[in-house]
Amino acid sequence: MDTHTIIQALLIALGLPLVLQRPLFCFCSRLIAKKGMSRPNYRGEQVLTAGGLVLVASMAVTVLVELLLLARANAPRELLQHGLLLVCGMAAMACWGWMDDKAGDAMTKGFRGHFAALLREGRVTSGMCKLFGGGMTAVGVSLFVSVGFWPWLVACGLLALSPNILNLFDLRPGRAIKVFWLLISLAAALSAFGAKAGQSLAVWLFLLPLLVATVLFFPHDAGGRIMLGDTGANTLGFAIGYTYVTVAPISWQAAILCGFVAIQVAAEFVSFSQIIEKKAWLRRLDEWGR
Repeated sequence: MDTHTIIQALLIALGLPLVLQRPLFCFCSRLIAKKGMSRPNYRGEQVLTAGGLVLVASMAVTVLVELLLLARANAPRELLQHGLLLVCGMAAMACWGWMDDKAGDAMTKGFRGHFAALLREGRVTSGMCKLFGGGMTAVGVSLFVSVGFWPWLVACGLLALSPNILNLFDLRPGRAIKVFWLLISLAAALSAFGAKAGQSLAVWLFLLPLLVATVLFFPHDAGGRIMLGDTGANTLGFAIGYTYVTVAPISWQAAILCGFVAIQVAAEFVSFSQIIEKKAWLRRLDEWGR
């Protein structure tokens, strides 16, 4: 594959989301409003949710165009496979999140809440369906991106848990996107130590449209006009997990997975919003952009 094709793919990754942003935002907003998918925000105001649909649609269209270009240029099979796995995995996670957003079950939260509803009431919550569906998606995708039992187990854990990590922070306008940017920046730093050059290029080439889409969507999210919802948090979380699995050394993957588990456990007992409010520098960072 020549340099000219790579440059064309990069231009598509940067430019097409800019073109798609406005029409997709208008279309998705009308669709969400028509379905009555809104939730009270932290101020008690009703705000449209599932805004992450804009990100999923923008990335899916852009990545498919990239794949067509690369396939015509006889790009390596591994490169095309990364694009397909990333967009299909994100689409699947978005579907599970959409179901949860549509159900609107805001009373049952956390792993404990969903399992308690199942064990005590015999009720399968939309969140439980999302956990099961997301877990199965993680199992399927991890089979293609890892070799050996332990790498597969770590990959599966990261892909399954990272969407929920983003969900934990999607409690204030713009917060989840900021966490996404932070974790992706860490992944970019780690990619210098562990990824093959071709594999790193493959991941970032297909991840770039999502990064552009989040920058364009951020003012709407931070301004409190629309929420990412589980649709968006699941999508961004899966992208984070996929990036770490494919560009970070296995030792770092295991360390990050342990960190994610610790965050998940801590979230069952403490409020991250209260912790952020108590730290001035965290509060200023959290409020930036609103």
